[in-house]
Formats: sequence, structure tokens, C-alpha cells
Amino acid sequence: MPNIIVNTELCNRCNTCASICLMHIIKPAQEESYPSIDSRNENNCLLCGHCEAFCPQQALVLDYLTEEKQLYQEEESIIAPHHLALYMQKRRSIRYFKPESVAKETITGILEIARYAPTGGNSQTVQWLVIHDPKEVRRISGLTVEWMRSIKDTPHPLANYVPNIIKDWENGLDPICRNAPHLVFAHIPTGDFIDDRTDAIIAITHFDIAAPAFGVGACWAGFIQMAIDSYEPLMAALDLPPKRSVGFGLFFGYPELETKAIPRRNPLEVVWRT
Repeated sequence: MPNIIVNTELCNRCNTCASICLMHIIKPAQEESYPSIDSRNENNCLLCGHCEAFCPQQALVLDYLTEEKQLYQEEESIIAPHHLALYMQKRRSIRYFKPESVAKETITGILEIARYAPTGGNSQTVQWLVIHDPKEVRRISGLTVEWMRSIKDTPHPLANYVPNIIKDWENGLDPICRNAPHLVFAHIPTGDFIDDRTDAIIAITHFDIAAPAFGVGACWAGFIQMAIDSYEPLMAALDLPPKRSVGFGLFFGYPELETKAIPRRNPLEVVWRT
């Protein structure tokens, strides 16, 4: 496991790194020493990088993927609140798409942002499946419709809703993925916390928010998610690595229509406790 590399010419022994360490494994600097991690505690490091990120002098680096270290000027990272508000408020669930594909390089750019989404204990266990072939997307839609046929005339909460969806599919429409050219799924390890999809949902939300900056629109694939949870043929079609489970997915592509206004939402309701 990594340790910290301290630039003794820059370090002023302020011990910000030691105080910010979530696991309290960084030994504070003394008059004759610099911050360090005892070798016995290296395995307790979460690789969160807080020690490096919050160092005022940028005097240390976590010895982990050091080639990916990024420095930035503060003004480069600041978004004015009203610009951020407008960007997020105009975000829409897209259901009408252009037929053209989104380049893999563009999708990778979105995923590079989404991989910085927070995870519990900085586990970084979220991985991705991108279905880039529109024909394969169509096949996933078809399997979802097959699942809907299986719940028709049953006590399932969607039973009365699926006949119209099935009819649309039989008429050549795609009511599942709305003719989107691509699908993306965030998947997580199968284990004791299989029912906790929090990390995957946070990651897929980052994808959803970042996508419009690339000119890409997305919509949450709720029907597919419900089918995955109970329809083995669909799960088999996704062919995830062993001991992995879908957290959630989006269908996405280039929007056919442009938004021109922001619709209303219910007024903010907050309970303040002071």
C-alpha cells in the first residue's frame, strides 16, 4: 500500500495532512521530522488523497498513481452559482434522439468525470458497461418487453401498465430505450451489501449531470432496471463479470430537440433546526 512522499523543501510542518487524514494514520511532523505513515498502518490507507489535496504548500503526494496528479489554478475550477444553477435546472430526461452515434472518445470523457464520484470508504468499486451498438440496445429493449409479457395479468404493480408498452413495441416503436443509440450501466460487486446500490447510483448521476456538457442527453432506464432485478435472460444478456450486479443504467445519445425554457417545480420545502 502507498505511503506519502514529502518534499522537504516545501513542507513547513503545518500538519494539515495529519489532521485531515480520515484514518488518523499520518504521524504529525515534529521539530526534527516530517509527516509520515508508519509501515504498519499503510494497509489502513483509503487512498482518498485528502492529505495531498488539502496540503497548503503542495508539499506531499500520495504514492499512488502519481502520474495522474493534477494541479489547477483556483479560478479554473470555480463555477458561478447562477451558471451552475442554470446548467443543472435545464437538464432534462431525453427521450428523442438523433440516430448518429456518440464517439467512444466522448463517452470515455464523460466516464472519466463520473469515476471521480464518491464511494463509501473510497472503495472505488464501481465499474461500467457501455452498450455502444444500437442493435444491441434494441435487443435489450426487446428482452425488457419480454419481461413485461411475463408480468401481464399478474399482481405485479406494473401489470395494468405494460399492455400499452407491449403494443407500442409490436407496432415498431421503442418505448423502453426510446431509440437511443447507447446504454450505460454502473455495476458493483455482489456481496453482503448487494442491496445497497448507493455508490453506483451516485456514479451514474455524475454521468447524467456531466453528459450535457458534451452535448449528450440521457434518461434513466427504469424499466430495464426493474426487468434486470427479476428476469434472468436480461441479466445474462448483459454478461457482467462474475460477482457483479447492475446498480443502475441510462440510455443516451445526442438529443434531437433543444430545450428553450426551464419548467416549474414545487416550491422548496425545508425544515430548519437551529
